[in-house]
Amino acid sequence: MATSQISDSIRGRISYDGTRTPVKTGLFLVVCLAWIIPGLVGHDPWKGDEAIAFGIVSEILRLNDWSLLQIAGEPYPGKAPLFFWVAAALGKLLQSWIPLHDAARLAAGLFMSGTLACISFAAFELMGERAMRIGVLLFIGCVGLLIRAHEMSSDLAGLTGIALGLYGLALSIRRPKLAGMMLGAGAGVAFLGDGFLPLAMLTVTAIALPLAAPAYRTRAYGITASIALLCALPLLALWPALLVANPKADLAGWLARATTSRWSGDEADRTGLQDTVYFVKILPWYAWPAWPLAAWSLWRARKNLAERRDLQMPFVAFLVFLVLVSLFGEAREINALPLLLPLSLLGVAEIDTLKRGAASALDWFGVTTFFLLGAMIWIAWIAMLTGSPEAVAVLGQQQVPGFKYPFRFLPFAFAALLSLVWLVVVARSLRTTRRALVNWAAGITMVWMLVMTLGVPAIDHARSYRGVGQSLAEKLPTGYLCAIGVNVGDGQRALLNRYAGIFFQRAEGQYANVCKARIVQASPDRVPPAEPGWTELWRGSRPGDKTELFVLYGREKK
Repeated sequence: MATSQISDSIRGRISYDGTRTPVKTGLFLVVCLAWIIPGLVGHDPWKGDEAIAFGIVSEILRLNDWSLLQIAGEPYPGKAPLFFWVAAALGKLLQSWIPLHDAARLAAGLFMSGTLACISFAAFELMGERAMRIGVLLFIGCVGLLIRAHEMSSDLAGLTGIALGLYGLALSIRRPKLAGMMLGAGAGVAFLGDGFLPLAMLTVTAIALPLAAPAYRTRAYGITASIALLCALPLLALWPALLVANPKADLAGWLARATTSRWSGDEADRTGLQDTVYFVKILPWYAWPAWPLAAWSLWRARKNLAERRDLQMPFVAFLVFLVLVSLFGEAREINALPLLLPLSLLGVAEIDTLKRGAASALDWFGVTTFFLLGAMIWIAWIAMLTGSPEAVAVLGQQQVPGFKYPFRFLPFAFAALLSLVWLVVVARSLRTTRRALVNWAAGITMVWMLVMTLGVPAIDHARSYRGVGQSLAEKLPTGYLCAIGVNVGDGQRALLNRYAGIFFQRAEGQYANVCKARIVQASPDRVPPAEPGWTELWRGSRPGDKTELFVLYGREKK
């Protein structure tokens, strides 16, 4: 009995009321699936990390070379391979049933499912059974996670590795040997998923933890660390070994690119210092609502933090992650994803002690925000479909010129049912401090599903490169073999290769002289004059895109 009481006190302060039922567990899983699945299929790859990832996946399948990462015929060093391997395997397995890009994007769903599972297990180890669901709901409710979690990106594999490693750290006191395997596997997955930065986050956290938290200065933790090192080493050696074994690959080039940070280059000092505070500046909206709940937990524990093992590991992890990503991470939103993991675990600890007024304010803000966003989506959909309200319809046509919205019954029925269910859940939920968090997670899920059912046709029309690529392909010169790319971004190269079949060569490349086409990417108001010996054949852009224009030139015959 005494042992049980000690175990319960170690796990944290969340009150367990014994209300877990199969129905509630089932509903929780439904919410998670409703958050994960929409957006994984049903649209073309979009510009950015997703386009780059899809370009790499396409080349893996085209060449059947799983250790050579490239885009449209050109090497793309610096990336870690795990996400692309999983995406390519899914593409090869499923492309007979669904488009290749949809099949590959399912890898994002697999990795996010793994991340949610690790958060749930870590919350259980630190704070008890009821924390398992709350921790996940807090994580999926974070504003900055929503879009990135549904894109093809190697960062998601790195995130899963970090989450697995945090679970290993949380487990280390109770089951040190299994914890070591989890921590080592997490470190390996983090490295294979996204390179050195996520590996450094886990490694430094594991080293700092016993220095900062007395509960981890034990022989059991030493066992965990030793086993973790043994399990991680083979995974850490796998990718460099594959690069060495492939005569077409370049290990030195990969290392140089993978270790490049914003402190590299001619303007390193200026840009490095400027970007150091980037992640602190975006956290207020990016990590909402996890960060205020995490701050409340730390405030409540300010006098006995040294005794709160449930808070020590996530707090140390958050500080380590923030310092490392601020110093070495590129100033991009997606690099802040790891910060959401420890913040979500911290936010769970004192959720039941949150003041009723604060909980009601968060609940009111969330319900109002998502009701208004949902209403705006419905009004925009009706306007695009019927032309009324006229002002909204005109605005929509300005954003996606020439787009005629198709009515599709199944997405409409699903969106209507979802909206009704959300309204009923909000109206019938009991007044507790947890209601605010549950309503927030349900609300952000509802809005995302409305966007992915009602809004995705218009968004895909505006963001897809399918039309641009097909139009450009029709104007390629006769006998075309390759194209010289000028200022063409990595994502654009990948998608033009997908939809126009274009393989690019750099202007200084050894085969550039045989290319009969030249493609320039420029701003519409700053198109450079044609180079001598080239004639303009075509120019075009995505519908409504005012920042990006492509110009196709053909080599003049001598």
